[in-house]
Amino acid sequence: MKKSYAALLLCCLLLAAGCTSEGPTDAAGQPAKAPKPTRQVLDLVLPFDKYELTQQENYTVAKARDFLIQECMEKRGRKWDILHYPSRVDEIKNRRRYGVIEMQVAREFGYHANSAILSGNENVQQQRDERDKHLGHDGMQAAYKEGSGCGYKANDVLDRGVVRADYHLFNRLSSELIADAKKDPGVTRITRRWSACMKGQRHVYRTPDEAISDPRWWKKDSGNASSAEKAAAVADVQCKSHVNLVRALFEAETKLQNHAIKQHDAYFDKLAEARATYLDHVNEVIEEEGRS
Repeated sequence: MKKSYAALLLCCLLLAAGCTSEGPTDAAGQPAKAPKPTRQVLDLVLPFDKYELTQQENYTVAKARDFLIQECMEKRGRKWDILHYPSRVDEIKNRRRYGVIEMQVAREFGYHANSAILSGNENVQQQRDERDKHLGHDGMQAAYKEGSGCGYKANDVLDRGVVRADYHLFNRLSSELIADAKKDPGVTRITRRWSACMKGQRHVYRTPDEAISDPRWWKKDSGNASSAEKAAAVADVQCKSHVNLVRALFEAETKLQNHAIKQHDAYFDKLAEARATYLDHVNEVIEEEGRS
């Protein structure tokens, strides 16, 4: 299946418009603020990452799409607000790739997550939800209807001349290689040490995946972690640090990803070309709006 960057982004926007998060909330019922990412998180940059848009680039894309959608919606007699996007964000796409690895996150959220934890900015999603709420049924159709919606029209503009790339292989490799990294002999040895460490703190799990997927944390989920879940997550982070599990996983996965890039060099070259051309179109729209 071939998809463009714009099509993939629109899928995310459609999902955001159609469902709500059950992540951690504060006393007022709003998404709880996430701690700033640690240096360990910021340093988790994998070889595959350069073939995807950064979080900052995603916001630039969203802004360009807003400009194009606004123009299209105005022609249809409808309003479309340009959201306020952050001028600088931390790149934290791998924050939860190896489970919970930050002590403050474990203490406050356990194994739960919301948009603030995963993207570093909860305000954009709140703005988007507020805008969609005021669109109404006809406005939602005008903006999001498959094929004829202004969002799809914006995609056509940004996608012109972009090499059509098959992201199925990229996504499959990304999923398979992290699974392979967890089976690496060195990683499995360290994981056994992690399990022994957890058992010493009265948490019996064979792997971090088993700990995070414990059904106790997800029964009748209110979005917030119980004290028992937070205690398990804190022990999890402590034990990962004690045995250096995150570093072992990162090094194993980095090696596997670099090998995959060499093995599929023509394919990854095409991804890089598509990314560069797409961002050129995005920046053209931003610059044009700046001149108008």
